[in-house]
Amino acid sequence: MTWQLTPLQFFLIAILAFGIVGFQRGWRREVVSLAFTLTGILFLTFGSQGLAEFVYIHLPRALSTLTTGIPGIQPATSIPPDDPRVAIAAAITFLLFIILGFLVSNRVAQKPAGTSEKLFGVIPGIIGGYAIMTFLSKALTNSSLLRFDVYTPDQRLIGSYLLVIFIIIVVVVVLALISASVKKSGGASPKK
Repeated sequence: MTWQLTPLQFFLIAILAFGIVGFQRGWRREVVSLAFTLTGILFLTFGSQGLAEFVYIHLPRALSTLTTGIPGIQPATSIPPDDPRVAIAAAITFLLFIILGFLVSNRVAQKPAGTSEKLFGVIPGIIGGYAIMTFLSKALTNSSLLRFDVYTPDQRLIGSYLLVIFIIIVVVVVLALISASVKKSGGASPKK
């Protein structure tokens, strides 16, 4: 018997996992991580080909010039967008952005103090998960280098479930506000 994840199941499991991580880490840490994730996505959306050209062409040429003292006489070449080196450079850089965001957020932001701070952490966790899933689904469908047996959701599926994510975020905000108001009032008053 074989059980395969459908794209919808894969997407919902990933969003649930990112929401749980956001709950555990709190909103302060997740906002910092989200900033690094979105910066990485923005950088790689516009500069992944230029990054690959820098890493695979210009950097070796500069190192050769520094070590030998002879300037490179080869003409400048470029890497086509569908070259596997672009996918490798983008994947490594994206992973570095996520790890750096995680480490910096643990360093600069304090642990969540209460339930409301944890509940508010679900929101940037889900937004970060949505951004990562969107970027990865686009990157995996464009790359001929990586093939997985898990079907990642395509852009139409992710876009159609944006309303579901918005409803989840509204429910989380309501729960967090209720939790904060209960904490401020001190809970139920004792009977006399």
